Amino acid sequence: MIAAIGAVLILCGILAFLVQIVVSIRNREALADLTGDPWNGRTLEWATSSPPPAYNFAFTPVVHSIDAWWDMKQNGYVRPTSGFIPIHMPRNTGAGVVLAGISVAVAFGLIWHIWWLAAGGFVTLVAVAIAHSFNRDRDFHVPVREVARVEAERTALLEQRA
Repeated sequence: MIAAIGAVLILCGILAFLVQIVVSIRNREALADLTGDPWNGRTLEWATSSPPPAYNFAFTPVVHSIDAWWDMKQNGYVRPTSGFIPIHMPRNTGAGVVLAGISVAVAFGLIWHIWWLAAGGFVTLVAVAIAHSFNRDRDFHVPVREVARVEAERTALLEQRA
């Protein structure tokens, strides 16, 4: 009997979940949050749009407390609309994944006493790390006009939603 009650409760939970999916899909335009701060958050992750731009913040936020975004909102924070500078960004690289994969091979060799695999993997690991250190094409700058365009779109959206 108790198992049947539990099964009914689980069924109710599954049905509620399916109803929520249907409602979310049907009303997705009205329910979409483009502000990035749907719950009036307190911390900096709510200070940017959702999804955030590739550069995260146009200016580095000044943090004086653990609830920096809340403090900024309480003190009348005004989004900057000018004074942008090019933002230095790292390029995407697969080096971390490659090094992690080689490290797994080295660890496997060490754990199972497969010395040729451990030694070969270690040499490969060092060689790949050294080769990656000579990669000079590892960064780029987001141009000022791109930052200004993205920030202007976000500011207009926030003003429209207010």
